Formats: sequence, structure tokens, C-alpha cells
Amino acid sequence: MKRCRLWLSKEEIKPELLHSNTVVVIDVLLATTTLLTIMERGAKRVIPVENKEDAERLLDKLGETAITGGEQRGRKIDGFTLGHLPKEFPSEVVANKDVIFLSTNGTRAICRAANAKRVLLANLRNAPTVAKYLNTLQDEEVYIVCSGAGGHFSLEDFLCASIILSQLNLDNVKYNDAVQLALEQDFNCKNKVRNILEKSRVGRSSIKKGMQDLIDFTGDIGASELLVHVKDGELKELNNNLLNSLTK
Repeated sequence: MKRCRLWLSKEEIKPELLHSNTVVVIDVLLATTTLLTIMERGAKRVIPVENKEDAERLLDKLGETAITGGEQRGRKIDGFTLGHLPKEFPSEVVANKDVIFLSTNGTRAICRAANAKRVLLANLRNAPTVAKYLNTLQDEEVYIVCSGAGGHFSLEDFLCASIILSQLNLDNVKYNDAVQLALEQDFNCKNKVRNILEKSRVGRSSIKKGMQDLIDFTGDIGASELLVHVKDGELKELNNNLLNSLTK
């Protein structure tokens, strides 16, 4: 890559900069973690949307067998099949099904970056795989987007961005101050990562609700080798053949 920028909230996204470049969208708690999990559990199609109206239009088109999932401001959306927790999407529920997913921050960030050359999804579970892929890119810019929380800083998203950036070869790469700050951190320890997750705003709320298992799941660095990108509005796995074609 020739340039790397870290944006600390989705509100920083500048679509006009993205056309020939790669964007990585992070929403650790929980959109990009849950979306990746839905893919791993065998969904036929996974479609992130920007608002409820888009979700309803898609549902009319795809039919009643499609599953709707997600949250708005942390709460299950009225009329949706499921919420936004990974455990709500087991294989027996989502295998071979179409899943429409809406979240307050993550899916909106994905949709705002839609005109990029490619949009990848990242979380702590697949962070090393994302970093490995980014290291193959040559003459383009990379934009790492922390979805944030309603325009505000998100500790867990910054944590994930820092881990990805720490594994990139940034020699002779231009980058912004947010990247520099992320590189100054030392988060590559699983115990430290989970401790930080527990101290984040969403993490504290999850612990209060007795969801330690959610912190353990989302904080499991490198547990997944799945690399997912957005193609024609749907999530697709970057298999070996496609990955090779993208990096030529």
C-alpha cells in the first residue's frame, strides 16, 4: 500500500477518497463480529443495510423465509426476527438462509463506504487474517474505519485497529496521526485485550447483563481465518482464487 489512514468513527468517512482504494470496517461489539459469524455458520446470503426501510424492502423482495437481525441503539428492532448477538445465529437457524442485518453503527459504516474498490469486514477474531491480506496490497490506499458509537470514539474498535496496524508492513507508507497513535499501543496480548473489552462502554454493559461469554467470544484474537468483503451489496468470502485475482 502507498498510504494508510485510520478514521475513528464512521462520520469521518469521505466517499470521494475511496473509489480505487480498500476500506476495512470495524465494529467489534458487535456488527462485524456477528456478520462474520453468520457467514461462518452457513448463511446463503448476508446483506448489511443502512436503515429499516431498506431492510423492509429487501424482505419484501426475498420473501418470508429471509431472516432479519440487528439492533438500533443496542435494542432488538421491532418486527425483526433476531437481535444482534452472535449466539442468536446458530447454524440450524441461518444455514442456507438469506439474512438481512441492520445495526446502529457497523452496517451504516459498511454502506457509507460502498463506492470503495473493496470493503472488508474486520473484528478481533479475524484481525490477523485481515492484516495478512492488507500486506499484499500494492499501489492503493487503505482506510481503516472504526464504526464508533454514534459519532463518538469506541475503545474496542480502536483496539482492533491497533492490532491490525501492528501487523502491517508500513515501511515507506504514509499514514495519519490516528495510525501513529494506534501503533504506539501494545495490545497483542489476549488477556490484555479481554481486560480492555470488559472496560469498554459496551463491554461494561455486557458484563452487567451477565454476558461474559460475549466478551470471551469477541476477544478471541485470530479465532477465525475468514476474510469477508462486500460485493454488490452482499457479503462474500474472499476464497483463494478470488483473493489471488484481487491482488494481481
